Amino acid sequence: MSFQNLPPTWTSQPLSDPARAADVVDLMVTLGDRRRGTFTVLLCDPDNHYRAALTLALPEDFATPIEHVGPHHHRAGTASNHHPAGTAGVCSSALDPILPAVRTAPGTGLILALGRPGPPFQPEMDTEWAEAATRICQAADVRLLGFYVASADHIYQPQPQPQTQAAA
Repeated sequence: MSFQNLPPTWTSQPLSDPARAADVVDLMVTLGDRRRGTFTVLLCDPDNHYRAALTLALPEDFATPIEHVGPHHHRAGTASNHHPAGTAGVCSSALDPILPAVRTAPGTGLILALGRPGPPFQPEMDTEWAEAATRICQAADVRLLGFYVASADHIYQPQPQPQTQAAA
């Protein structure tokens, strides 16, 4: 997967194809974004065509579980006693200002990408992010076309664990 695989007409093609979407993520999430830690939101029209991208900087310690953040560490822009609750909280904080605007354009779909430093695969963290993004988009009634992780040299889609349902 590489942005070099994208045809010149990629913006007129739907991003519902996971391979094409991964190539677009590779294009939109720069190496600098991956090194810093960012959350990129790709906005798609009702036909799943790319329309715009927003890239949000994540706190420096976004990958650190909340219980490991000591009293002298601060997330960017917050006091230490105002931390969001772990991965879901950071994901929610990133999406909170965006989802109301997305809901004003019915049918808009999102592709979400976590740009992060570190090894290509961090299954526990990557799956937590995918699950949090899926839950948040479902609760907001926003179409999530896919969640991707972009590390320095790899793009992939972690698969959220299926939610168990209580027996009726």
